[in-house]
Amino acid sequence: MSEELKLREAIPQDAESLLIFLKKASQQSDFISFDDMKDVTVADESIALDAIYQSKYNELIVAVFDDQIIGYCRLENGDDDKAEFGVVVDKEFWNNGIASYLLEDALDWAVDSPLKKVFLEVYKNNTVAIHLYQKYGFTTESENEKTLIMKKMV
Repeated sequence: MSEELKLREAIPQDAESLLIFLKKASQQSDFISFDDMKDVTVADESIALDAIYQSKYNELIVAVFDDQIIGYCRLENGDDDKAEFGVVVDKEFWNNGIASYLLEDALDWAVDSPLKKVFLEVYKNNTVAIHLYQKYGFTTESENEKTLIMKKMV
């Protein structure tokens, strides 16, 4: 048992662990949903992870503790120069800086990629996340009734 946090790119072999993590995390917070993923098979997820791993426009970084995925962040390409950002951390590990580590890794990756802009959508009542994004230079681009659209140029 290592008890060391490791951040790394997700690989196809992470498919089952990632699906288990996402299902668990969706039960811990009102801010994420697993509904879109409930019919995704391990084989499907493995194929998707391989495509992300091979892409120069998409990235998925996992936080691993004791050989279990406890967090992840993704950059999902919207077009040739922008990507949507998302980060999720297991509630048992909140307030340990893991989201910050993931965000920093993703932004470092984005700077070295062809992307020019990273954006995200966050619930207005998720003040902890909004503060984190602002800390890393995200600014509000627009807002809806319940959410803010935030961006950062890279």
